[in-house]
Order: sequence, then C-alpha cells, then structure tokens
Amino acid sequence: MRIFKCCPYSLLLALPLALGAQSKVPQHPLDGLTTDEYWKVHDVLQKSGHINEKTLTSSLLLHEPAKDTVLAWKEGQPIPREADVILLDEGKTFEARIDLTGQKLEFWNAIPGVQAPVTGSEFAAMGDIVKHDARVLAALKARGITDLSTVNCGAGPLSFLVFPEQDGQRIGWGECTDIHGAYHSWGRTVEGIHILANLTTKKVLRVLDTGAVPVPSGPTSFEEAESTPRAGTTPLIVMQPMGPGYKIDKGEVNWQNWHFRFRLDPRVGPVVNMVRYQDGERLRSVLYEGSLSEMYVPYMDPEEGWNSRAFLDAGEFLLGGLIKPVGPDDCPENAEYFTGYAPSDHSAPIRKAQAACMFERASGNPAWRHFENNQINGRPSRELVLRTAAVVGNYDYLMDWIFQQDGTIRVAVGATGIVETKSVKETSVEPMKHDGMAKPSYGTLVAPNTVAVNHDHFFSYRLDLDVDGTNNSFMIDRMVAQPIKQHTRTSIWAVESSLAHTEKDGILDIDLHKPSMWNFISTSEHGKLGHPTGFEIMPGATAVSLVSPDDPAQRVGAFSAHQLWVTPYKPDELYAAGTYVTSSKGLEGLPAWTKANRSIENTDIVAWYTLGFHHAVRVEDWPVMPTMWHDFLIRPVNFFDENPAMTLPHKP
Repeated sequence: MRIFKCCPYSLLLALPLALGAQSKVPQHPLDGLTTDEYWKVHDVLQKSGHINEKTLTSSLLLHEPAKDTVLAWKEGQPIPREADVILLDEGKTFEARIDLTGQKLEFWNAIPGVQAPVTGSEFAAMGDIVKHDARVLAALKARGITDLSTVNCGAGPLSFLVFPEQDGQRIGWGECTDIHGAYHSWGRTVEGIHILANLTTKKVLRVLDTGAVPVPSGPTSFEEAESTPRAGTTPLIVMQPMGPGYKIDKGEVNWQNWHFRFRLDPRVGPVVNMVRYQDGERLRSVLYEGSLSEMYVPYMDPEEGWNSRAFLDAGEFLLGGLIKPVGPDDCPENAEYFTGYAPSDHSAPIRKAQAACMFERASGNPAWRHFENNQINGRPSRELVLRTAAVVGNYDYLMDWIFQQDGTIRVAVGATGIVETKSVKETSVEPMKHDGMAKPSYGTLVAPNTVAVNHDHFFSYRLDLDVDGTNNSFMIDRMVAQPIKQHTRTSIWAVESSLAHTEKDGILDIDLHKPSMWNFISTSEHGKLGHPTGFEIMPGATAVSLVSPDDPAQRVGAFSAHQLWVTPYKPDELYAAGTYVTSSKGLEGLPAWTKANRSIENTDIVAWYTLGFHHAVRVEDWPVMPTMWHDFLIRPVNFFDENPAMTLPHKP
C-alpha cells in the first residue's frame, strides 16, 4: 500500500493540465505525428485516386528528415514533415509517402513479393468466417462443443514460409478457444483444430484436426484476484512537494544534465532521440536515436500446429500501435503521463491516452561510497524513468529508458502477462513420466490440462550513438590472458584494444572465456588525459538462439544469432529483421545489409544490441506471470574527466 503526498494545492490545480498537455503542432523534426497530420495523410490518400473502401492502412509512420538536416535545424526554422504509409489492397502491398507541409502525394509504389503488416480489420473479418466453417463446426461438435456463444476462432499471419499457399497469397493460420468460465481466452484452447485461411478472399482453405483434447477448465481469471495487503504492510510514502525535478520545454526533457526528446512510434514504441549531456559549458552529443527495432519470439513445441509459431511482434502486429496504456499499477503516483497516436485501418488518428509515463525515483542505492578512517563518505542517487508497455497478444513488456546521474543510460525490459499454453489430456505430471523420469520437455504443466510451452524472447535495439559528434569508431577492448614470470604469479590478464574496420568485425557474441568491452569512441574528441571519448554497450544477462541457423523460423529472426552488430548509418536501415516480416523468406535486415561488409571506421555508425532470454516456464508463471527484468547499459568510458556524480547532494 502506498500513500502519496504530491505537492501544494496550487500545483495540484495545474496537474491535470500538465498530464494532458500535448503539442498540437510539431516542435521539432523528430516529433511524432500529430492529429492534424494523420488527417492530412487520410485526406491526401482519399484524393489520390489510388485507394477505395477496401484499402487498408497497415502502417503509418513519421518519415524522418535527413540526419544532417535535423542536426542543422534551429528553432524557428520551418520543420520538414513527411509520412510513410504501407497499404494493403486486395492482398497487394503498396508504399506511399506524403508531404505533410504541401499536403501532396510524393509517390505511390507497388511492392511485389512482400506482405504488409496484419490489420485489425483482417482479424475481425475472419473470426465468424472461421467459426462457422462446416469443417470447424464438425470438429467442435466432435469435442462436444455446440454452444458457439463462448467460442472464438481466428487466423493470424505466419512470420516464415510454412505452407505452399503462402507463395503469392496472404495466408493466416489459426485456432479456436472456448472462454466458458473465464474472462479471456488464454488458457482455453480447443486443442487439435488448426485452420489455414486466405485473408484476402476470406476463405478457409484447410482444417487440420489432430485429435480431441479436453479444454482446460481451471481458474484463469486473475482479474478477480483479491488485493490483500501482506501482514506487516505499512504506508510507503512518495513525496515531491515541489513537483518533479525535470522540465519539459517544447518536447525537450531536461534532467540532471541530461537533455533528450522522445516520440511514441506505432511500430517500435518509444524512440529516444537527440540525447545530450551538459558537461560544464559544453552540451555534448551521446545518442542521436535509440529504440527497439524488432522482437522475435519462437516457440519450442515440435507438434504439428505448434511448430509454426515464431513471431516477429513489432513488424507483424501493429494493430493500432505496439504500445498500450500504462496505469497507476505500472507507474508510481508521481508519474506524468503522455498521449500517443496511432493510425486506424483507414489512416485516421487513434488517440491513446497514457501511452507512456515519466517519473523520478530514489534508486535506494549509493551513487558512490567509501569507508575510511571510521567514516562513511558517499552520495545517494536518483533516476529518471521513461516507461511504456508493449502488449502483443498474451505478453506484456514494460519497456524502460532509465537515465542515471553518473551519465549512464539503462535500458530494461520487464516481461509479464500470460504465458501461451496448449491443452493436454494430463492433469498431473505423473502420466508424463517414463520409467519414473520426465520425458524431454517442451513445456511445463502449470494447471490441469494446461501446458505452458517453452519459448525464447529476443529484442533488437537500434542505437545510433553519436559520441561527441557523428564520426565514431568501434573499439573492442579484449581481456586477454597473459603469462608472466614472477615468483608468486604465472598469469594475469591485460586489455588489448583493436578497432573494427568493417561490419564483419562488428558482429560479436558474448563469450565468458573471451570477455571484451564494446566501446564506441569519437574520432576527433579526447579527454584531458588523451583518451578518445566514448560510450560502451555493457550487456546484462542475455541469451543466444539455440535454434539451427537453417531453421526457417530462425532465418526470420536471424539477428538473434549475435548479441552485437555494428553498421554504418543508413536512414532506411531501421528494422533488424527487415521492413516486411510477414511470410518472410528470412535473412532480411541485418544479415542482408552486413553482407556488403561496409566500413565502420571513422564514420557515422549504428549499434544493434540483442537482449534475449530463454523461458522454460514455471508453475509460478501461471495464471499471470511475475515481471521478469532484463537490461543492458549504455555508459560513459573516458567521456568525462572524472566521476560526474562526485558532487551530488546528500539527499537524493
């Protein structure tokens, strides 16, 4: 239980305005699209003569101006504004670019051989069609299911090529659930019924019935879980009587020497940009832009109907925007909320209140300390957190950008929500054993008739580091064992530094037996001791894909094979698995770009870091999963001349 005392009455009066305040016009070239700009896109498309009532908008995103244009832009100058649109018309994919200032169509191109992201209208249209197909009805009846009022069926896209029908057709693969006795369909699969459908013609092509399995009936309604304080719970008070310690001026956040902007992108969520640090009289560049690039979630069940489940969540399922609202259980009472916008299936704006929150928090940890001469010296720390929640089907991901007082940015993902399950005949683990030992496990029995399937999570982050300017190099500092001839020691380790010259040099994996530090350095700026100024990517606990590289599912998520990729900056290289990930042949994005083995030395470079974890599900992950956090750091290396947190106050 928490009690919050916010601020004086005068500040309380202003709070609702602050929470809802959003600029109606862009203040900066990298700001997100506004309501008015969405409608401009809608109107230009309607007048273009290219679309009809069946044409669906799969994606509508800001087209960023050229980087040199953004860096040269000054307040008061005209702001260049364009939007990129992906449209779906009778199964065909088209790209358009809209000049928002001139309100005109710049181009309209058919893009053969690719599939646009799935739209909400497609999902909605297929539900009743699938459920009332004669073959599906017969399969349901064979399982004793005749009340269709609680049955939901559907067909969604496949990320990789599974069926021959996917060649040139927009194909969906789905199943049915029976929500009887629950508020939601997760954990209520009607197992054994698998549907192949054409999403364009809206016809069911095939129904695969692998045999009846009982639909689980155990409790899943976590919505009704009691809210009960634990014994000994006392009030936890959060107080900021003078209001937040950060300021937002025309979209720029200013906090503890940090300056940055952000927008809420429908495809990848929060995009943090123009990140700079006030170092004395100098406002120094750190990160031009950072964001999630793609999510890859392959499941590990070999059974037919399940072995096709591998999702590229950011590129496949925009569906009104990747991020969904955050609320008082996600963000503390001192949080400020921000509105976001996403396109409807017909390019109209969807306003999304509370799409992000921002708050300060005392970390509870010292920024630094030392005990000497019977005295403790140190300083406490505070942090600034920008938080969103990405929701794709059953999973929720809290996505944090955390700015720290020592010049570090911590990027964290908290996985929660509902694990995906399949229905089984067993009600306990005993029948699942052989000679007293468990069989090879593709999941965990988390409830009677309910197995949560093992899977992986991989998140590719695109990090356009500009350390003291755009010209950077990538330095690898390897810890190398070295023999010595001393009477007390036989070996030590030393740091051997080398510059990566080309992209192949920048494709790296974590190896505990061959550790290294990944340092992005300025090629022109040096500290007072002569070190090139730099920021490093420091991995946290992470994972590498165990799936064979030639597996078609792994081919579409091939970025997960390595923890780091480094490429030269290219404005159209935005997504680690490529722009079009539905029914993909794979090896798009990073694997394709890096084949050229371009130079990454003394130029504008981009880092791609893969945060990942394997999920062998526990019983404790059901019926809703406790939040599990993974993170990595972007931290200064010889960027400052001394510890920037030295002079912090004794109160956080």
